[in-house]
Amino acid sequence: MERLYQPDFSSIFGARYANAFTYGQIDSLIWPIFNEIEGSTALTNLLELKNHEGRSYFYNRKISIEDEKVELFTSNINYGFVQAMDLNNSYGIANEDVLSVVRSDPQIFKGILSFNLENSAIVEIESIASKIPVVGVVLYPSFCKIDITDATKANLSELLNYCKKKEYFVKIDIGNMNLPENYAEYTTYDKFKSFLSRNPDIIIVLSGLDISGDFNLYYQLLKLYNNLWIEIDPRNYGGMTPTDCFKELFSLKGFIQNAWHRIIIGSATPTLEISQMNRGFLEATEMMSFPQRNLLRSWAFRNANRLSPAIFKTIIESNLFGAVKEIKKIKQIENDNDVIISYNVKLRSFAITQLLFITDLIKNLYKSCLEKNPHFTDGEIFIRSYHTTVSLIINEHEFGNYLDMHYKFAEISSKDSSQFLHTVKALENRPDFNHFDHDLANTYSNRQLILPVLDGEIKIGERENFYALVTFGPRTFTIHIKVKLTKGK
Repeated sequence: MERLYQPDFSSIFGARYANAFTYGQIDSLIWPIFNEIEGSTALTNLLELKNHEGRSYFYNRKISIEDEKVELFTSNINYGFVQAMDLNNSYGIANEDVLSVVRSDPQIFKGILSFNLENSAIVEIESIASKIPVVGVVLYPSFCKIDITDATKANLSELLNYCKKKEYFVKIDIGNMNLPENYAEYTTYDKFKSFLSRNPDIIIVLSGLDISGDFNLYYQLLKLYNNLWIEIDPRNYGGMTPTDCFKELFSLKGFIQNAWHRIIIGSATPTLEISQMNRGFLEATEMMSFPQRNLLRSWAFRNANRLSPAIFKTIIESNLFGAVKEIKKIKQIENDNDVIISYNVKLRSFAITQLLFITDLIKNLYKSCLEKNPHFTDGEIFIRSYHTTVSLIINEHEFGNYLDMHYKFAEISSKDSSQFLHTVKALENRPDFNHFDHDLANTYSNRQLILPVLDGEIKIGERENFYALVTFGPRTFTIHIKVKLTKGK
């Protein structure tokens, strides 16, 4: 359902992300621990590390890479981020472990490297990135005693600048792991807030938060810093199922509104498995409202694609989903005082019901008219739909408002129309059963718009934007735009 009624996300994320479903789903946290891969010395030490009760600190299922691929496929997950864990100790997960796993199938697996920053990391990153796809870097400040607020720490500054240049995200683990020598003072709320305020131009992913403890505190930073993302993973689920955890998260006031486009989900395989995470996510979203369920199911496992635009491409030709397919000038009338230019614009929707953002289309079309006729600065722009179920809307384009409008219209149009009279064979000998599409056109929309032009500017409200509401799609359709200008005084 979320695919059939998705918005056009291009007005939120840009043209390349117009259709969420042209991208695969991603497991953002996989440990490189598989039967057939010989581990590094650090990894061997980690798996042998015991607590005072003689129990292993780091649990892992005994699975092969083939087992992992089956789990991913079963869960409808296309890619996995394989992550290192440099703890500045004799135990951990080395970058060479990541290299070994990713190299086994770089089409599926991508690497996240880790460094303790005792030395420069750049040479090693470049060496590994020449062999496998790398998407980001992860730091463990509480284990490595990295002061992320210390602006004089040259290796940290160098790494951040390099990641910004290469479009790598930086994941910072909060340190909620039962391992020795954990110095929690390095990952306090104040430390993170200070760090984020000084680094607004690089994507930071906060990982390892405990839903029963510090999540509520650190999550507040999402409201302040647009470059902050949060990873949801099962390392701190104790006493909760994945379903319970997702329900708890999504019930937090404002969480979905602030975070739907800035969360990623990891399984911590082979500690848990992605199938259980996906099951929990689907169960938790099943009873949500139509907008929240569809939005989360569209992007929660796909957001990570936008973290690494150089790595992840669409799985189908992306230009299929551009809203504007053709602009055809059909007539031009002009004299010394007036010019009238008429266009037919072919647009495309790619959902059953879709609200298309057309403000830029209108402004760019007017701009081209003005550039060719610079002395004709007053007049009007007339916009008309040719179709009974294609309507024009003026409203604010804050993206939450856009999504609210789109999903409201989509939900209305998805209602059962079987009890209405408009369910008979149409005059063109085809089935007709879209009562609610016509109801939408009558209730919420305009058939035409007239926009005034004065002194070379379209005179509209500061927050006014324009949309075409299209139902009974996907389909192509045409709107008429006439630009009528007179010579300015």
